[in-house]
Amino acid sequence: MNKLLIVSLFSFLIFYGCNQDTDVNSSNQDDNRSYQLIKLPPRAGLSVETTFSETKTIDGDKGGTIKIKESYVATNGQTVKIDGKLKVKKHSFNGIVDITMTIDDEFAAVSFTPPMVFSIPAELKLKFEGIELENLHVLTGEYEFVYISDTWDIEPVNYNSMRVDETWGKLSVNKADINHFSRFGWVR
Repeated sequence: MNKLLIVSLFSFLIFYGCNQDTDVNSSNQDDNRSYQLIKLPPRAGLSVETTFSETKTIDGDKGGTIKIKESYVATNGQTVKIDGKLKVKKHSFNGIVDITMTIDDEFAAVSFTPPMVFSIPAELKLKFEGIELENLHVLTGEYEFVYISDTWDIEPVNYNSMRVDETWGKLSVNKADINHFSRFGWVR
């Protein structure tokens, strides 16, 4: 009797699971979105770097700085340079936390962990060089530096200045207000 129950239950689960309309090939970026994340050039086979990340212990009462300055060779032979600096201000959170800044390996974006909110915004300075921006002329709209949620919704970020040089493939933002940790990057 138990064997019959188990076989029946197993058959039901297989049948039910196979009848569900689920898309296992869904991409992270919908084609229906009104924006596109700015892609980084793919790394050349000679490039051994996989992830650019930096972790630093920061005391919320004292503040601190995390820096990343890296580069890699793209498949087109061009060097892609990345320069990032996060300044956490004094008294912006309570306690001592190990904060990690990670450069996205596919898009001109950066993410921070652990998830946290600041009482005084942190300041981000971020620059990418060597990106093939001239291929984006088919896109309409302005470049913008934004917060990117886990559901791929975006929100503009306040910043002091932003610079885009399509000819030289440069994107930079200066003093972007980071109120909470998540993912931030450029869209068009």
